[in-house]
Amino acid sequence: MQPQLSVKDSKRRTAILEGNLWKTIMILAVPLAIYNLFNYLYTFIDMILVANIGSSQVNVVVFIDQIKSAISAFGVAIASAGTVVVARYYGAGDIEEARKNAGSTFILSLLISGLVAIITVGFGPMILKATGATDQIITDGLDYYNIQMLSTTLIAINSVFIGLEKAKGNTKIILMLNLIVMIVKLTLSIVYVYLFDGTVTDLAMATLIAQGLLTIIAVLVMFNKTNIFRIKFSEMKLKKMYVMPIVKLSVPIFFGRFLFSAGKVAINGLALQTHPYAVGALGIAMNLHGGFSALVNSFEESEVSVISQNLGNKNLKRAMNTFKISVVYATVISVIGLIILVLAQDYLIPLFSSSKPGEELTLEQFQMIKYMFKWEKYSLLTSTMISLITSLFIAFRKTSVSFFVNVIRLFVFRLPVLFIFLNVSWFSQFVAHQYEFVGLTMFISNTVTMIITIVLYLIFNHKIKHYGYEGLSL
Repeated sequence: MQPQLSVKDSKRRTAILEGNLWKTIMILAVPLAIYNLFNYLYTFIDMILVANIGSSQVNVVVFIDQIKSAISAFGVAIASAGTVVVARYYGAGDIEEARKNAGSTFILSLLISGLVAIITVGFGPMILKATGATDQIITDGLDYYNIQMLSTTLIAINSVFIGLEKAKGNTKIILMLNLIVMIVKLTLSIVYVYLFDGTVTDLAMATLIAQGLLTIIAVLVMFNKTNIFRIKFSEMKLKKMYVMPIVKLSVPIFFGRFLFSAGKVAINGLALQTHPYAVGALGIAMNLHGGFSALVNSFEESEVSVISQNLGNKNLKRAMNTFKISVVYATVISVIGLIILVLAQDYLIPLFSSSKPGEELTLEQFQMIKYMFKWEKYSLLTSTMISLITSLFIAFRKTSVSFFVNVIRLFVFRLPVLFIFLNVSWFSQFVAHQYEFVGLTMFISNTVTMIITIVLYLIFNHKIKHYGYEGLSL
């Protein structure tokens, strides 16, 4: 016997499968957009707080956070794959199978992310050294690193919870709960820095506490009897029939995300060779457009759930239209954001200067950030398109495309290009400073990868039109 949907769950499911797509996508995306925006704001404010501790600490945080991003790929990949599987069954009306897959996603994510966290903390200094961290970064940031690695387990659990709520189209609860968490995180961070003259380690502890609060709430919701995807302790077993489809989908997502993030760590290592502040400057440049990136990412996140549910409901045309509508919304926001950021950059960059004597941004550092942003701002368009297209393929269970795109983006068009720029002296005549190659390389890799993903989409769209998908046709 299938579990009965609540009135709210039933209305959301009907809207996703039968309602006006433009309206449905916007309704789902708005809570995610607000959540992502606030998430960005606390990251933005965190960076300002780090800069206030000392400009030298910016390098520490940016470098280690990139490692954290790579390690988080384990749990996030499982959550992403689980969301696709659960949403398919949910769209098809097979609620019991959706619920059992939700439980498998949770236990798999918990076990793997927990094991990875133990390993990364145990071999912390070796990992930092191997990724190109300077002695100063290791000395100043080891405690920060350890806490951030522990937080990846909580992030994995929270990602599963968020993914399951997205699968239901319940994006409002994601917004409400995360707003509470962000308020806790920001309050603790500000208190640590301004009242207790805290360090970056204290900021990491604030993150751990905030993520821990969300984890407690997430577990209570996921195991609640009223939850349509309720996870039962008695069923928390790794059964092959449920685990293997999730693993099969998650492995390409994981390797794509992990290698891309790990490669960005390598990029940071090369960037440090051009200038001690290059990594910090690049991190700030990325933060400048992060707000608008957060807004457009909401359409990517809602896109996967809507497409997956409609494929489960055997509506291929509606699934493809979801992607097209998401592209329109995201492109409009990206263009508006690009214009605003170009006009406001000179007012935003000084926010990242410390008020402590001797720790203020120097003129050279200001110009470095501005140059990095000269090229980085275009990722608001290029990275958005890449994410939307790869999410389309993930929703269609073609996760190997996501892996391929991430690999070529980094290991074909980014790392080799930067290495050549830095080691072939002929290119030096075109720049005044070596660090300029870092920003230029990011632009080249993002732009070329976007072109390739668009070609992949056009090929896929052609096949869908002529041959259909899993017995479905347009």
